[in-house]
Amino acid sequence: MNKAIQEAEITGEFNWKIPSIAPSFVSGEDARAVYEQVKDFGRVWYDEESQTMKGSNFPIAARVDSILRARGIRVANLADLSRPEIMDMVKDKHYSDTPTLVLRTLEDSYSSNKDIIKGLVPYIEQKQGKLRLPVLVSGLDVVLSNKTQYKWSVVPRDDFNVVHDERLLGKYNREKFSNVDKLGLPLFDKKGNRTWYAKDSGISRLFLYYYLDLYSGSGDLVNSVECGRVALVRGEASSRSF
Repeated sequence: MNKAIQEAEITGEFNWKIPSIAPSFVSGEDARAVYEQVKDFGRVWYDEESQTMKGSNFPIAARVDSILRARGIRVANLADLSRPEIMDMVKDKHYSDTPTLVLRTLEDSYSSNKDIIKGLVPYIEQKQGKLRLPVLVSGLDVVLSNKTQYKWSVVPRDDFNVVHDERLLGKYNREKFSNVDKLGLPLFDKKGNRTWYAKDSGISRLFLYYYLDLYSGSGDLVNSVECGRVALVRGEASSRSF
Protein backbone atom coordinates (compact mmCIF):
# COMPACT_ATOMS: atom_id res chain seq x y z
CA MET A 1 0.00 0.00 0.00
CA ASN A 2 1.21 3.52 -0.79
CA LYS A 3 3.01 4.94 2.27
CA ALA A 4 1.37 8.37 1.82
CA ILE A 5 -2.06 6.74 1.99
CA GLN A 6 -1.08 4.81 5.12
CA GLU A 7 0.06 7.99 6.89
CA ALA A 8 -2.84 10.20 5.79
CA GLU A 9 -4.72 11.82 8.66
CA ILE A 10 -8.20 10.39 9.32
CA THR A 11 -10.54 13.29 10.04
CA GLY A 12 -13.95 11.59 10.08
CA GLU A 13 -15.01 12.91 6.68
CA PHE A 14 -17.26 10.10 5.47
CA ASN A 15 -20.55 10.13 3.56
CA TRP A 16 -22.64 10.44 6.70
CA LYS A 17 -26.40 10.05 6.42
CA ILE A 18 -27.62 13.26 8.03
CA PRO A 19 -31.03 13.05 9.79
CA SER A 20 -33.56 15.10 7.82
CA ILE A 21 -35.58 15.99 10.92
CA ALA A 22 -35.09 16.15 14.67
CA PRO A 23 -38.09 14.35 16.28
CA SER A 24 -39.35 14.13 19.85
CA PHE A 25 -42.48 13.27 21.75
CA VAL A 26 -43.87 15.91 24.13
CA SER A 27 -41.24 14.90 26.63
CA GLY A 28 -38.63 16.83 28.58
CA GLU A 29 -38.51 20.05 30.57
CA ASP A 30 -41.25 21.81 28.57
CA ALA A 31 -43.68 18.88 28.55
CA ARG A 32 -45.57 19.92 31.68
CA ALA A 33 -46.14 23.44 30.36
CA VAL A 34 -47.58 22.01 27.13
CA TYR A 35 -49.73 19.55 29.08
CA GLU A 36 -51.22 22.35 31.19
CA GLN A 37 -52.29 24.22 28.05
CA VAL A 38 -53.96 21.27 26.31
CA LYS A 39 -55.38 19.10 29.10
CA ASP A 40 -58.92 20.47 28.63
CA PHE A 41 -59.10 19.11 25.06
CA GLY A 42 -59.16 15.41 25.89
CA ARG A 43 -57.72 12.69 28.05
CA VAL A 44 -54.02 13.33 28.52
CA TRP A 45 -51.72 12.49 31.39
CA TYR A 46 -48.44 13.96 32.57
CA ASP A 47 -45.90 11.48 33.86
CA GLU A 48 -43.64 13.25 36.35
CA GLU A 49 -40.92 10.61 36.39
CA SER A 50 -40.33 10.57 32.63
CA GLN A 51 -41.42 14.21 32.06
CA THR A 52 -43.73 12.96 29.31
CA MET A 53 -47.24 13.86 28.18
CA LYS A 54 -49.17 10.67 27.45
CA GLY A 55 -52.26 10.46 25.26
CA SER A 56 -53.11 11.66 21.77
CA ASN A 57 -56.16 12.75 19.82
CA PHE A 58 -56.99 15.28 17.11
CA PRO A 59 -57.74 18.38 19.25
CA ILE A 60 -54.66 17.81 21.42
CA ALA A 61 -52.44 17.47 18.34
CA ALA A 62 -53.97 20.59 16.75
CA ARG A 63 -53.57 22.70 19.90
CA VAL A 64 -49.98 21.57 20.50
CA ASP A 65 -49.15 22.30 16.85
CA SER A 66 -50.57 25.82 17.12
CA ILE A 67 -48.76 26.53 20.40
CA LEU A 68 -45.34 25.41 19.18
CA ARG A 69 -45.32 26.71 15.59
CA ALA A 70 -43.97 30.11 16.68
CA ARG A 71 -40.97 28.28 18.16
CA GLY A 72 -40.08 26.53 14.93
CA ILE A 73 -41.61 23.24 16.08
CA ARG A 74 -44.56 21.41 14.55
CA VAL A 75 -46.60 18.33 15.32
CA ALA A 76 -45.76 15.54 12.86
CA ASN A 77 -47.89 15.86 9.73
CA LEU A 78 -49.01 13.05 7.44
CA ALA A 79 -45.75 13.03 5.47
CA ASP A 80 -43.73 12.99 8.71
CA LEU A 81 -45.54 9.85 9.85
CA SER A 82 -43.77 7.85 7.14
CA ARG A 83 -40.31 9.15 7.96
CA PRO A 84 -38.13 6.45 9.53
CA GLU A 85 -37.28 8.76 12.44
CA ILE A 86 -40.96 8.94 13.47
CA MET A 87 -41.82 5.33 12.67
CA ASP A 88 -38.91 4.09 14.80
CA MET A 89 -40.29 6.06 17.78
CA VAL A 90 -43.83 4.75 17.36
CA LYS A 91 -43.32 1.13 16.23
CA ASP A 92 -44.72 -1.54 18.58
CA LYS A 93 -45.33 0.95 21.40
CA HIS A 94 -47.45 3.98 20.55
CA TYR A 95 -49.88 5.70 18.20
CA SER A 96 -49.59 9.33 17.15
CA ASP A 97 -52.17 11.78 15.75
CA THR A 98 -51.69 14.45 13.12
CA PRO A 99 -53.32 17.89 13.51
CA THR A 100 -55.30 16.98 10.39
CA LEU A 101 -58.86 15.93 9.53
CA VAL A 102 -60.30 13.98 6.62
CA LEU A 103 -63.79 14.96 5.45
CA ARG A 104 -65.58 12.55 3.11
CA THR A 105 -69.28 13.45 3.32
CA LEU A 106 -71.44 16.02 5.11
CA GLU A 107 -73.32 13.30 6.99
CA ASP A 108 -71.72 11.46 9.90
CA SER A 109 -72.87 8.57 12.10
CA TYR A 110 -71.25 10.31 15.09
CA SER A 111 -73.71 12.99 16.16
CA SER A 112 -70.93 14.89 17.94
CA ASN A 113 -69.13 15.37 14.61
CA LYS A 114 -71.97 17.21 12.91
CA ASP A 115 -71.13 20.55 14.52
CA ILE A 116 -67.47 20.16 13.55
CA ILE A 117 -68.41 19.45 9.92
CA LYS A 118 -70.88 22.34 9.84
CA GLY A 119 -68.24 24.73 11.13
CA LEU A 120 -65.54 23.57 8.70
CA VAL A 121 -67.49 23.43 5.43
CA PRO A 122 -67.69 27.22 4.76
CA TYR A 123 -63.90 27.50 5.06
CA ILE A 124 -63.38 24.49 2.78
CA GLU A 125 -65.78 25.92 0.19
CA GLN A 126 -64.02 29.28 0.34
CA LYS A 127 -60.66 27.59 -0.23
CA GLN A 128 -61.87 25.36 -3.07
CA GLY A 129 -64.35 27.72 -4.72
CA LYS A 130 -66.77 24.79 -4.92
CA LEU A 131 -67.02 21.95 -2.43
CA ARG A 132 -65.27 18.80 -3.68
CA LEU A 133 -65.03 15.84 -1.34
CA PRO A 134 -63.16 13.95 0.02
CA VAL A 135 -60.56 16.35 1.38
CA LEU A 136 -57.55 16.37 3.66
CA VAL A 137 -57.76 19.47 5.88
CA SER A 138 -54.75 20.98 7.65
CA GLY A 139 -53.77 24.29 9.24
CA LEU A 140 -56.28 23.86 12.06
CA ASP A 141 -56.51 25.05 15.64
CA VAL A 142 -59.12 24.35 18.32
CA VAL A 143 -60.75 26.61 20.88
CA LEU A 144 -62.90 25.77 23.87
CA SER A 145 -66.56 26.29 23.03
CA ASN A 146 -69.98 25.34 24.40
CA LYS A 147 -71.42 25.38 20.88
CA THR A 148 -70.46 21.76 20.14
CA GLN A 149 -70.92 18.45 21.94
CA TYR A 150 -67.14 18.14 22.15
CA LYS A 151 -66.93 21.47 24.05
CA TRP A 152 -64.39 22.73 21.53
CA SER A 153 -64.59 24.06 17.98
CA VAL A 154 -62.20 23.90 15.02
CA VAL A 155 -60.88 27.18 13.64
CA PRO A 156 -58.67 27.76 10.57
CA ARG A 157 -55.19 29.23 10.93
CA ASP A 158 -53.39 31.40 8.39
CA ASP A 159 -51.91 28.23 6.85
CA PHE A 160 -55.30 26.55 6.43
CA ASN A 161 -55.15 24.16 3.49
CA VAL A 162 -57.40 21.68 1.70
CA VAL A 163 -56.33 18.81 -0.57
CA HIS A 164 -58.87 16.88 -2.64
CA ASP A 165 -57.69 13.33 -3.41
CA GLU A 166 -59.57 10.18 -4.43
CA ARG A 167 -57.31 8.01 -2.24
CA LEU A 168 -59.19 9.35 0.77
CA LEU A 169 -62.38 7.56 -0.30
CA GLY A 170 -63.68 4.69 1.80
CA LYS A 171 -63.38 2.25 -1.10
CA TYR A 172 -59.63 2.21 -0.51
CA ASN A 173 -60.02 0.92 3.04
CA ARG A 174 -57.42 -1.78 3.84
CA GLU A 175 -55.38 -1.11 0.71
CA LYS A 176 -51.71 -2.01 1.06
CA PHE A 177 -48.75 0.32 0.54
CA SER A 178 -45.10 0.69 1.45
CA ASN A 179 -44.31 4.18 0.16
CA VAL A 180 -46.09 7.54 0.23
CA ASP A 181 -46.07 10.65 -1.94
CA LYS A 182 -44.84 14.08 -0.84
CA LEU A 183 -48.12 14.73 1.00
CA GLY A 184 -47.80 11.46 2.89
CA LEU A 185 -50.71 9.80 1.08
CA PRO A 186 -50.20 6.09 0.28
CA LEU A 187 -48.92 4.89 -3.06
CA PHE A 188 -51.03 1.74 -3.15
CA ASP A 189 -49.21 -1.50 -3.85
CA LYS A 190 -50.66 -4.99 -3.37
CA LYS A 191 -47.26 -6.15 -2.17
CA GLY A 192 -46.98 -3.35 0.40
CA ASN A 193 -46.21 -4.01 4.06
CA ARG A 194 -48.43 -1.28 5.55
CA THR A 195 -52.21 -0.81 5.51
CA TRP A 196 -54.35 2.28 4.88
CA TYR A 197 -57.63 2.45 6.81
CA ALA A 198 -60.49 4.70 5.69
CA LYS A 199 -64.19 5.12 6.41
CA ASP A 200 -67.00 5.71 3.92
CA SER A 201 -68.53 8.86 5.32
CA GLY A 202 -68.27 11.78 7.69
CA ILE A 203 -65.13 13.18 9.23
CA SER A 204 -62.17 11.34 10.73
CA ARG A 205 -58.89 11.89 12.51
CA LEU A 206 -55.62 10.70 10.97
CA PHE A 207 -52.93 8.87 12.92
CA LEU A 208 -50.05 6.42 12.79
CA TYR A 209 -50.71 3.16 14.61
CA TYR A 210 -48.02 1.11 16.33
CA TYR A 211 -48.13 -1.47 13.50
CA LEU A 212 -47.09 1.51 11.29
CA ASP A 213 -50.44 1.49 9.50
CA LEU A 214 -52.14 4.81 8.72
CA TYR A 215 -55.65 5.20 10.16
CA SER A 216 -58.15 7.63 8.68
CA GLY A 217 -61.13 5.50 9.61
CA SER A 218 -61.86 6.64 13.16
CA GLY A 219 -64.73 9.07 13.56
CA ASP A 220 -64.06 9.39 17.28
CA LEU A 221 -61.97 12.55 17.28
CA VAL A 222 -61.30 12.62 21.02
CA ASN A 223 -60.55 9.06 22.14
CA SER A 224 -57.15 8.96 23.82
CA VAL A 225 -55.27 6.26 25.76
CA GLU A 226 -51.96 6.25 27.60
CA CYS A 227 -49.92 4.69 24.79
CA GLY A 228 -50.70 7.72 22.62
CA ARG A 229 -47.92 10.23 22.00
CA VAL A 230 -47.92 13.56 20.20
CA ALA A 231 -44.84 13.50 17.95
CA LEU A 232 -42.95 16.74 17.37
CA VAL A 233 -40.63 17.76 14.55
CA ARG A 234 -38.06 20.50 14.82
CA GLY A 235 -37.26 21.79 11.35
CA GLU A 236 -34.66 20.11 9.23
CA ALA A 237 -31.63 18.87 11.18
CA SER A 238 -28.43 20.41 9.84
CA SER A 239 -25.06 18.72 9.55
CA ARG A 240 -23.82 20.98 12.34
CA SER A 241 -26.56 19.88 14.73
CA PHE A 242 -25.85 16.29 13.74
